Amino acid sequence: MKTGQLIIAHRGALGYAKENTIESFEKAMNLGADMIEFDVRRTKDHALVVYHDERIQGHFVKDLTFGAIRQITRTQGFQIPTVEEVLKWSGGKIRLDVELKEEGYEEETAELLTRYVKEDQFVITSFNDASLRAVKERFPDIKTGLILGKGIFPYHLLIRLQELFPMRRCKSAKADFLVAHWKLLRLGFLERAKRNRRPVFVWTVNDEMRMGRLLQDRRVYAIITDKPDLAVSLRKKLSSSESLGKDERAGYQATL
Repeated sequence: MKTGQLIIAHRGALGYAKENTIESFEKAMNLGADMIEFDVRRTKDHALVVYHDERIQGHFVKDLTFGAIRQITRTQGFQIPTVEEVLKWSGGKIRLDVELKEEGYEEETAELLTRYVKEDQFVITSFNDASLRAVKERFPDIKTGLILGKGIFPYHLLIRLQELFPMRRCKSAKADFLVAHWKLLRLGFLERAKRNRRPVFVWTVNDEMRMGRLLQDRRVYAIITDKPDLAVSLRKKLSSSESLGKDERAGYQATL
């Protein structure tokens, strides 16, 4: 059994393979990641694809057919997978962190996930409050996370306050946990989350010193990183030398 915070591979293993591809996910799993994070968009012909950016070669993903996208990515030397292809590959071998990039296909994505994966094997996250509410209204048992930190520099004062004090948004969106950019971890953010029994995932943590500090902070449930191998190595070193608050984390575990 793994101890300490969960290690979530951001779009797979970015340092070893093209992001958001099955090759990248396979590599991240082999490096010891506990979960894999990937992004979901929908094409013009309603295919759910795993891709981060809203555009590909200057065209919006939502305005292209899946066939056209496959042709474009093939010329770039990689293959963009569908969500279904990723789910068939994973086969319950590793937990999934599924980020919805846009509104409008929440139910479709959730239905596909539940068809292939048990509900305790994945979470759905989004920057969009409405997307999380849509998932919860149809699938109340699916665990969802509100992502914070979009456009973190610069951002308006009102947005800053909503990000640093997100509990009202979190409850309105019916989110089970928070996914906070590491720059938001100040002014008592983690303590507020703890008081409200909202586990915190932190993104995207690549600096070794910062990673080490967060892996020793009992208020952090998981870290999302481009370097899962480094995170796994650090966690092993820490878990062999000190307690990481298993009893306290057990209370959080009940919520996820």
